Amino acid sequence: MRKLRRVLALCVVMIAGLFCLAGCSSLSENVDGKLEFDSAMELKYAQNFSVDFYKGGYKIITLKDGSRYLAVPEGKSVPENLDADLVVLQLPLTNVCLGSTTAASLMTGIDALDAATLTTQKRDSWYIEAVGAAMDSGQITYIGNYDTPDYEILASKQPQLLIYSGMLDTHPEVSDKFKELGLNYMVDRSSDEQHPLARIEWVKLFGILFDKEDEAQTLFEEQEKVVDSINAKSTGKTVLAFYRVSNGSCYVRNAGDYFAKMIDLAGGSYCPGDLKVDEGGTTKMDSETFYQTAADADYIIYIDFSSTEQLTKLDELVAKDPLFADLKAVKNKTVWSTRQDFWQVTATLGNMISDINTAITVTDNSKDDLTYLYRLQ
Repeated sequence: MRKLRRVLALCVVMIAGLFCLAGCSSLSENVDGKLEFDSAMELKYAQNFSVDFYKGGYKIITLKDGSRYLAVPEGKSVPENLDADLVVLQLPLTNVCLGSTTAASLMTGIDALDAATLTTQKRDSWYIEAVGAAMDSGQITYIGNYDTPDYEILASKQPQLLIYSGMLDTHPEVSDKFKELGLNYMVDRSSDEQHPLARIEWVKLFGILFDKEDEAQTLFEEQEKVVDSINAKSTGKTVLAFYRVSNGSCYVRNAGDYFAKMIDLAGGSYCPGDLKVDEGGTTKMDSETFYQTAADADYIIYIDFSSTEQLTKLDELVAKDPLFADLKAVKNKTVWSTRQDFWQVTATLGNMISDINTAITVTDNSKDDLTYLYRLQ
C-alpha cells in the first residue's frame, strides 16, 4: 500500500511538472513588446554573424560589422526604448531588394525567393533559374546597378530590406542615400567566411528573416552530409585555382581562401600551400611568377569570371599565354573549369566539393562534364 502511495505521488509530481512546463512555454510564447533573453543560436562554422533568441519569438541578428537587426514576429509589437542602432524588421518580409547573388542562392535554397521584388542585377547576369523566372514574370524588377540604383523607384516601392553584397562598402554614398530615404539595408557577409560550410550556414540567418528556419536547418545539414560522405583522404594530388584577366595578370586563390579549403575537403592538397595561409581572396601574379607557381600542380581549376567567353578547350587557355602549354596539368589534360554560374551556387557548395573530389580522382574520361566543373579538352 505504501509503495502504491509513492507511485501515485510520483505521478502527481510528474503531471504537475508537465503542466508547469506547458505553462512556462505558453508564457514564453505570449511575451509581447519586450525583450527577455532566452538563448543564442549555435553555429558550427560561421564567424561573421550571431543570433540571440528572445521570448515571444523575437530575435536579434548581429553581423561582424556591428550592424544589429531585431526581427519582430508577425502580430507582435515593437518593444519600446530600443538602442538607436538596432534596425527593426517587422516580419513577414515580403518586399525585399536583392543586391547579393549569394543571398539569392540561399533564399532560393529555402524557397524564400517570393519575398524578393527588386534587384540590382540585370536579367542576363542571373544563372539562378528561379530568379530569372521571377524577373520574366514581373515579380522582380531591375532597379539599376548596385552603385547607381534608381532611388525614385526605391522611394516609391519602399522595400522593407535591401540585402547587398560587401561591394556596398566601397560606395558609402549609396548606403548614405538609403539612410536618407529611411530604407533598411543589410550587407551579406557570407562571402567573407573562409570555410565553405560557414558560407552555407548563413542560410540560417535568412531562415530567420523569411520564417524558414526548419528549411534552413535542413539545407545546411544536407550540404554538411554531402561533405562528410566524401570522407576524402588526401589523394596527394596538388591542385591550384586561378583566373586570368585580359591584361595578362593571373589571380591565384590564397591558401587561406575558402576555395582552397574546398579543395582540401575534396581530398586535394592546395598549391601553393604557403600562399597567404591566413588570408582569403587572391594574389595577383604576372605571367612568369604564375608559371613558376603552377608549373608542377597536378590539377588546375580555372575559375570562370566571364559572362560572354567560356573556355572549353586547352588550346583556348594556351592562346591566352603560350607559357601555359608547359604546365604539367595542361600537358596531362587535368585542367578543369568552373561554370559561369559559379558565383551563384552558395547554397550547394557541398555538392561542388563533391565534384572537385570526382575531378581529382576519376581515372578515365567518363566524368568530364560534372554539375559544377568540366574538363578542358
